[in-house]
Amino acid sequence: MTADLTTALAAEPLVSAHVSADTLVLAGRPLREEAGPGPRFGEDVWEMAAAYHLPNHHRGQSTIIFTTIEDPMWRLTAKEYAYSRLTKITEGCKRLPSVVTVSREFRELRKLLVFLAGRHPGLRLRDLTDDAVLDAFLDHRVEGGRIKPEFQTQERGRVKWFLTMLFRTRESITYDRLERLPWHGRASKHVAGRRPQENSTQRIPPQVLAPYLRGALFYIRVASKDILAALAEQERITEPVGDASKSYKGTGRARLEEFIERRRREGRGLPARPSDINLPHKYNRASDGGVNRKLIARLARIGENTVDHPALVELLRRAAAELGLEEGGMDTEISIDEETGRRWRPRFHSKSLLIETRMLLAACYVITAYLSGIRDSEAQSLKPGCHFTTASQDGIIERHKLRGKVFKGRQPVGDEDTWVVIEPVAQAVAVMESLTDCDRLFYRHGYRGTNDGIGNTINHLLNVFADRLAEVRPHDPIPLIDEKKWRFTTRQFRRTVAWHIAFQPFGVVAGKIQYKHVKVAMFEGYAGNSASGFPSEVESEQQLARTEHFLDQYEDFKAGVRMPPRLAEEFTRVRDELGDFPGRVIDTARLRAMLTHPARTYYPGVLNDCYFEASTALCLSRRPSAEPEAAPVMNHCQPAKCPNSCVLTQHLTAIDNVIGDARQLLTIRPLTSLQKTALHQQIEQMRRMRDQAEEHAR
Repeated sequence: MTADLTTALAAEPLVSAHVSADTLVLAGRPLREEAGPGPRFGEDVWEMAAAYHLPNHHRGQSTIIFTTIEDPMWRLTAKEYAYSRLTKITEGCKRLPSVVTVSREFRELRKLLVFLAGRHPGLRLRDLTDDAVLDAFLDHRVEGGRIKPEFQTQERGRVKWFLTMLFRTRESITYDRLERLPWHGRASKHVAGRRPQENSTQRIPPQVLAPYLRGALFYIRVASKDILAALAEQERITEPVGDASKSYKGTGRARLEEFIERRRREGRGLPARPSDINLPHKYNRASDGGVNRKLIARLARIGENTVDHPALVELLRRAAAELGLEEGGMDTEISIDEETGRRWRPRFHSKSLLIETRMLLAACYVITAYLSGIRDSEAQSLKPGCHFTTASQDGIIERHKLRGKVFKGRQPVGDEDTWVVIEPVAQAVAVMESLTDCDRLFYRHGYRGTNDGIGNTINHLLNVFADRLAEVRPHDPIPLIDEKKWRFTTRQFRRTVAWHIAFQPFGVVAGKIQYKHVKVAMFEGYAGNSASGFPSEVESEQQLARTEHFLDQYEDFKAGVRMPPRLAEEFTRVRDELGDFPGRVIDTARLRAMLTHPARTYYPGVLNDCYFEASTALCLSRRPSAEPEAAPVMNHCQPAKCPNSCVLTQHLTAIDNVIGDARQLLTIRPLTSLQKTALHQQIEQMRRMRDQAEEHAR
């Protein structure tokens, strides 16, 4: 841009040639019912929460403050870019982005403009005629920031995508725009590097997850009864008292003396003032013996200011010296933890009750999110009454289900969907329904505006809950990982349960092994066609599991373990092609790539593994030829006969268990001759399989 044009533009207000100042930027988008029409183009702050329907976001995620860009020309460029993205489907996109996505892209644009102003003063977007400056910006954004190394490739891809969008919206920008396609349109993997194929979301280590889940279940099954009872007590004792009870000369003193006498009969001390609460000087601990005057006033049903009378303060001091102090002080009894034989916590006071209520909310969220496999946005879309039951097709089993919304890849307001869940989830929902009095199942208890959802505070709450479990359940600690506390996030639950299902043979068997306290219905629900997309995530994890298992088999092969013929042939081919012999260093990435393809047809199992080939698979003999033959039919597996069967040493324990069970049946039940023949045949088949496994072990 020439200096004359810059001077001319600076002399008069900049006006968009494409959008008028009074244009509504959210026109055409579905808005929340209670919302107004939204911001206009000429405004410097666009609050767009009205057009964002996910329940787990906060207002700042969908707010753009254009005054954070000082240069007026670039400020107009940012407005025009944001408006174009909000109203037009950009080339390369299937739909309009969400307002949160546009807000995030605005922040990326602002970072680019700050970089240009600081590193290349006077350089405009239209002056970016080569990629050197953009390369430097990528390095500055990723390596110079706080991006962890494992996420840097992914972040580079995001920045590259934004720069492509900035170029593709150039026709909607009046003055300064990106005129040249960055990196000549090369794919992100060539600019940012190839992203790892495995999901980057961390899996919760089993040794961390187990005590965390046990603690959550404890809160739902044991602690919830005490917390709900204490909430009911608190509601009772906070009801207004009569005028006579607010006066020292009225019934105030009499009720306080009656309260002290009742405590004397029960052998209880007076409620102690919590040590972590700062009170005014008039509540000096020495003057009243350290009692919780506010709680005593509520329990005695007298005015809270009445207990500040000097005579009653002295009465409380003498009573505390005689009876002692009781931590907490509320009347609600505390349940015994069967694992320790002791009460799981002292009695409640108002602050500890608020804390424990939030911990109960966290526990309910953990069980609901993890044992259903739903996303955070889906969990936070749940409303009271979302749980219902249906009978299985045979009418024998009762199915627990949740009704909510799916947002990912759907219309902005979400689509209705249901999930098959298990009884602990139903229990968690029932507890939350007892806690909430608004239209959200998960809400910010104890905060002003109790109809607000927990939103983006949930990750913090999950980690506070872990800290609380260390205090409540020290006998079942959550271990450190690499000498650090594990940091929980909502995304980890879905990834972890998908991984656990996939990385054990047969999925359902894995679920029964990993979660002894739950029913198989949980895993039947995961196998369904939920619109939330969970089955595809399980399939992705299953493929990863097959690859890892195949790599382990290859390492055993190199170590001299004998393999079934088909496996030995495949591994020999890979070893010879790579030259993977002792003393040679090979490209591990290439090895993994070579084994990934054959691993797609390798299915680990309990009694045997299947190296599937449709033409020789006995399990397909009952399937009509018109049906696809892409995977084995596990229910029809004939492991002792099928040429695809691979029986290895790791299967010996399961084979021995089958043989033992069959022998036990032969001795303890009156069987027909046909049944005995079938059992003897099964034992003989298992023996042949055992011989195969032992042969490979030699």
